[in-house]
Amino acid sequence: MLHDGAHEAIVSEEDWQLAHQQRLITGVKQEKTHSLEHEHILSGILKCPVCGGGMYGNVNRKKKKDGSMYRDYFYYACKHRLHIDGKRCDYHKQWDEDIVNDAVADVIRRLVRTTQFETAIREKIGRRIDTTELEKKLELKRKKLRQLTGTKDRLGQQIDQLDFDDSHYNRKYQDLQERQNTIYDEIVITEADIADVQVRLNNIRQQKISEDNVYQFLLYFDKLYDKFSDAEKKEFISSFIESVEIYPEKLPNGRFLKRIEFRFPVFFNGQQVDMLSWDAEGTVESSGFF
Repeated sequence: MLHDGAHEAIVSEEDWQLAHQQRLITGVKQEKTHSLEHEHILSGILKCPVCGGGMYGNVNRKKKKDGSMYRDYFYYACKHRLHIDGKRCDYHKQWDEDIVNDAVADVIRRLVRTTQFETAIREKIGRRIDTTELEKKLELKRKKLRQLTGTKDRLGQQIDQLDFDDSHYNRKYQDLQERQNTIYDEIVITEADIADVQVRLNNIRQQKISEDNVYQFLLYFDKLYDKFSDAEKKEFISSFIESVEIYPEKLPNGRFLKRIEFRFPVFFNGQQVDMLSWDAEGTVESSGFF
């Protein structure tokens, strides 16, 4: 409900009405009007080879040569964020989304088809995570809290039992009160420690659940990925891949992928890795992977 105020207006009613009308025009969320099912799968995950910022999806709508229909062309491009020194990124190349998306999907396909990948992943799924040390630490902290709480209660009882007529009452009261205040401080610290350990345990367990979900999908990647919608592909890729780095231009052999960093470890060449790189010795390329 709106009511006239008794205070002096900051802006005139005419100015407010003009601003309100402009807000109605510009403040409405712009809905997609074409390519409704398209998603920029690697948006933000693909990194600019010059400034390192995320590259995001663009769309260019062009008419076909005969002028009969429109066709949408999707690209990844750097948004030219500011460098640390204040200069704008000058990388203007636009990468065809289908080419980049397919290259990343092909890497994952080759990865899941490698020898012993399925065996290693199945062994990892459901494996109990070792949180023994954290659980021991949590129990010790809880035990300490119980002891501190007991001490605090006993000090309170002693304070209540003091003889008011005792000539040393004030000194005894002050001494017990100071000891109790110290216990209260320790209780606060211990409770914070317990909360911290619990958060760490929950994060580890949640991470394990997330990993298992991704690994389950990887086992059936070949059968499922191409049947997914763009939105489903984007959700999976963002849950599995941290970043994709590319070269500024395609190399003479046509390759442009430089490095892929994963959110969870994967198995390659008999070992667990967090990243695949084509930019140094001992990489996927030298192993004949891609």
